[in-house]
Amino acid sequence: MSAKQPRALATRAKILQEATRLFTLKGFHDTKLEEILLTAGITSGAFFHHFRSKEDLGFAVMDWYLEQRRHELAEIDQALRPAPSDDPLEPVFRWLDVTQERFRRRAERHEAGCIFGNLGTALSDTHDGFRQRLAAAFDQMALDFKSRLDAAAQRSGPAPPPDTMALARYIVAVIEGSIILARAHQDPRFMARHFQFLKDYLRQAFPGMKEQMRT
Repeated sequence: MSAKQPRALATRAKILQEATRLFTLKGFHDTKLEEILLTAGITSGAFFHHFRSKEDLGFAVMDWYLEQRRHELAEIDQALRPAPSDDPLEPVFRWLDVTQERFRRRAERHEAGCIFGNLGTALSDTHDGFRQRLAAAFDQMALDFKSRLDAAAQRSGPAPPPDTMALARYIVAVIEGSIILARAHQDPRFMARHFQFLKDYLRQAFPGMKEQMRT
């Protein structure tokens, strides 16, 4: 059993990797199960050992992609050494820079799409289970920003703080929209431009911080 387990885990990872690539490239409906089996180099028996159906695979892919994304961002965050700063918004801006760097690296590998955006477009109106999972995934992405926005809000002075969860979801919307536009225009610089606008907007969203930065 112990000898088989590493092979089983490797097979499962290969299926998830290939399914993620194909779902991102072609969409959920246009990717046939046979195509996943072929590119992963496995039999249907091996597939059904790990997943009950294509739908079950789709749910697993979302969980797997979210975990892979988290690891990639953490590695980039460690590699990018920021200059010391007293700016309360610097952790938010840093996470935007980390997100942008991940997109740049994925674009170099021709992996610039976001599977959540692709699945959301195809399935949110037709499959409530996927819709709920996608909403939760987008909110998980937003929470990475919310924790940093909360910390900034605590230092923003006497002005009423913004709704940090709503603001975090807006940031995710900018990220996802930038990915779509960058792919449509074949220009990864779209994200950098939009993030600069976003940073300017975030300054305006914390009015008490402007006075603080002047002192």
